[in-house]
Amino acid sequence: MTTVPPHVPSRPDVAASEVAPSRPAEEVTRCGIGEVLREPGGFLDYACRMDRVAPVLLFLAGVTAGGCALFGAALGSFVDGTVAAWDALKLPGIVLFAFALCFPTLYVFACMSGCRLAPLRLAAFGLTCTATLGCVMAALAPVLWLFAVSTESLVFFVWFSCALAGVAVFSLQRPLLGACERKILGTPVGMGAWLVVFVVVALQAATFVRPLLGGDREPQGRCFFLQHLWSVATRG
Repeated sequence: MTTVPPHVPSRPDVAASEVAPSRPAEEVTRCGIGEVLREPGGFLDYACRMDRVAPVLLFLAGVTAGGCALFGAALGSFVDGTVAAWDALKLPGIVLFAFALCFPTLYVFACMSGCRLAPLRLAAFGLTCTATLGCVMAALAPVLWLFAVSTESLVFFVWFSCALAGVAVFSLQRPLLGACERKILGTPVGMGAWLVVFVVVALQAATFVRPLLGGDREPQGRCFFLQHLWSVATRG
């Protein structure tokens, strides 16, 4: 006589991160940049269930720094090689510095949104956002470089750079939506508000570490990032 196992009802309300087995951190890292871009929710799902989170955090931080460095080098190429080298260092610093400043805000907003992730797992979400930003910036860097070395109009170049950066910022929604679809995070409203805070802080950080296009093209002293942008974009 065979024993029929009892029926276990499915629970669609339970996130995959609560029922799937753990996965080594090295395997997640080997998924590479393509996994972050194609399926950010799946990448975060595995990252939140791995046994060691540090390798993935370093991987995401490295992707962020590399992509932003390429965009910064292309931006500085409008002036000369020295400015390009400095901007290649400044832009990754701006993004990672802004993330560090905004991490307490991320934790508070996540808790208020119903997220139960530990701080390091939550950092994986934030760095997945910055890594996505870095990847899109790296993809747009050749386009920016072409206009940097072939145009003399500062006004056009500044607004064109802002448009490309805006495209990169728009990509931040993918990790957020992917994490919410897999129920890794709570409600998307609070996390969306954090993304807005992060972008504003990054813009002000860019003003803080100026000049990005040479000292004679940018205002001196303290100023708001909109004042900084407008001053550079209207000098022509």
